[in-house]
Amino acid sequence: MIERTTYNDLELISFGNESKTERKLLKQFVNFHWEFYKNEPQYIPLLDYEYLGFKLIGMTGFFEPKNLFFKHAEMRFFMVLKNGKMVSRCNAFANYRHNERWNDKVGFFGQFECIEDESVAKVLTDAAISFLKDLGMDKIRGPQNLPVNDATPGFLTKGFDSRPVMYYHYNKPYYSSLVEKLGFKAVKNVLSWEQRPDRPMEDKLVRLCQKIIDRYDVTIEEWGDRSLEVRKKEMLDIYNAAWNDNYGFVPFTQEEFDQIIDDMLLIMDKKLFIFLYIKGEPAAFFGGVPNVSEKLSRIGKFRHLELIRAIKLILGAKHTKGFRLGYLGVKPKFRRLGLDGIMIWKQKQYSRTKYDYCDMGWVLEDNKMVIRLIEMIEAKDSKTYTIYEKEIV
Repeated sequence: MIERTTYNDLELISFGNESKTERKLLKQFVNFHWEFYKNEPQYIPLLDYEYLGFKLIGMTGFFEPKNLFFKHAEMRFFMVLKNGKMVSRCNAFANYRHNERWNDKVGFFGQFECIEDESVAKVLTDAAISFLKDLGMDKIRGPQNLPVNDATPGFLTKGFDSRPVMYYHYNKPYYSSLVEKLGFKAVKNVLSWEQRPDRPMEDKLVRLCQKIIDRYDVTIEEWGDRSLEVRKKEMLDIYNAAWNDNYGFVPFTQEEFDQIIDDMLLIMDKKLFIFLYIKGEPAAFFGGVPNVSEKLSRIGKFRHLELIRAIKLILGAKHTKGFRLGYLGVKPKFRRLGLDGIMIWKQKQYSRTKYDYCDMGWVLEDNKMVIRLIEMIEAKDSKTYTIYEKEIV
């Protein structure tokens, strides 16, 4: 159902993702960022296909009703027009698996874009809040873009000149102050760093890694040492156990996780993944993917060349200068044994021969264990994202 409401010179359009007319509005929703960021080289848009789907290659879009996310979530989309011109957008959703996991009634907003105008932002966020209130939510949090657990949460608040990296969104620098004026409060920061893989490993750390391997009977494997189905199952078990208590984490289902891995295979460098076993039991994994944002830059001033960008992404994945280290899990009972150090050591033996840089993140600001490890290897700060929240009354 499509709803339109007028506020003086502003028009709010609210819609879902089911009907043919709503899908046309979704295309406008996605198209907005192309115009909004057309003069900003730091903004590297995802493929439109990732949002809207592409039947030719079997890709299901984040916003399509058949996306697995909508098995346990409700979402609505909002656009604001000023004098007939689109000036802002966002979506709002209730993720019921999140509410079950955390025993709360938090709703989310995402895909937020807005001109620097408090009145426009208020119309947009008030609409999102009203939708979530009707669903029984008592807080709104975000921004949280899709896919949840993969896209970095929050507004970019530091590192506006840092290099674009896949699934780290770029936004206008004024966004945080804009929502703060509307009563949103910062509740959590997430961090990322960058390091050169060819930085030498300290001899002391290498000796320590070998001692840990011997002491705990650690076996090290690469991606191809086991079947894809076994890899998927073991990774899911480790990932859900490792991340279970992290702020806002929602456990994956096997079906959801399988889809993520299948999509990742299109760009994967399998040698960037390390798997550890202790006495034969899956204990930890560590992985990265080529930073395909290097291949997603806009093609001149042309807008509708998404198929060419998709081809560049897939064919260029093996030729990126850097990679994103964004997949890490250590089962709780195997923490504090030094397994993370072993995985960095083993991965560096390969990555230093092929890549110029490694992005590490995103990491919650209170994850002291991972932050200490990153400090130990002297990585440099890259980006900070800030998550905001507001009570719904």
